[in-house]
Amino acid sequence: MSDAPIDGGVSLGTGPRLGMDPRIRERRVAIRRDEGRRRLHLLLGAGAVLAAIAASWGVTRSPLLDVDSVRVRGAATTSLDDIRRASGLDAKPQLADVDPDVVAARVERLPWVQEAQVERHWPGTVEVTLLERTPLAAVPSAAGGWALVDRTGRVLGAAPEPPPGMVQVAAAPAPPPGEEVGAHVRSSLSVLEILPPLLSDRVNGLTVADDGTLDVHAVDLPVIHFGPPTQVRPKLVALATLVARANLQGVKAIDVRVPTAPVLTRG
Repeated sequence: MSDAPIDGGVSLGTGPRLGMDPRIRERRVAIRRDEGRRRLHLLLGAGAVLAAIAASWGVTRSPLLDVDSVRVRGAATTSLDDIRRASGLDAKPQLADVDPDVVAARVERLPWVQEAQVERHWPGTVEVTLLERTPLAAVPSAAGGWALVDRTGRVLGAAPEPPPGMVQVAAAPAPPPGEEVGAHVRSSLSVLEILPPLLSDRVNGLTVADDGTLDVHAVDLPVIHFGPPTQVRPKLVALATLVARANLQGVKAIDVRVPTAPVLTRG
């Protein structure tokens, strides 16, 4: 049987394969080269970014960028050494590692500090701005002498004697600085905070009983039985009215425990 193609058709036998068009081959090679260049550029770009990050990290870890200086504003009582120790800045950390909020919270644990704000200044300075507490009264200290307390009852510090003009509170001994006095003493301080002008310069002492009731002591006035520190404003209004209008000659005690019916006790 003849192997000739029928009707002039193309033979399907196993002959030599036709070659690829050179233009197609060149196009494919060009495409592969472009893909290779793009991958190389991506790798080079990623390497540059990583190198920059590493360099930045290395720079921030330089001894030149640790905390060399601590500036403090608003400190009348709190010492720079106390602030350094409490904040951890005495260890000279890297400035990049200093978290202002964390440092502020640490500084606010110091007895006299009410509020702290912390700012970083490159290359190596931390600035701490303080709002310090104001002592309101003196309470006997468990360690001896007197403890200065603020309006919230926080113990600020110790003193051998109460500062001149400061109200003395006779009560249970106060704990160490940074802690708070007992609940009864804290409640009694609310009376001192809102004394009217007629009394604010005259009241010089409080006596706090074990049950929390108060006696108020004032210059040139008899002892004042105040009772518990409730209805504070009405009691103070009644007391101020009596001091302004009543004849207190020979009076041994003023009782405002019932503010609508104050009582004068004469000797």
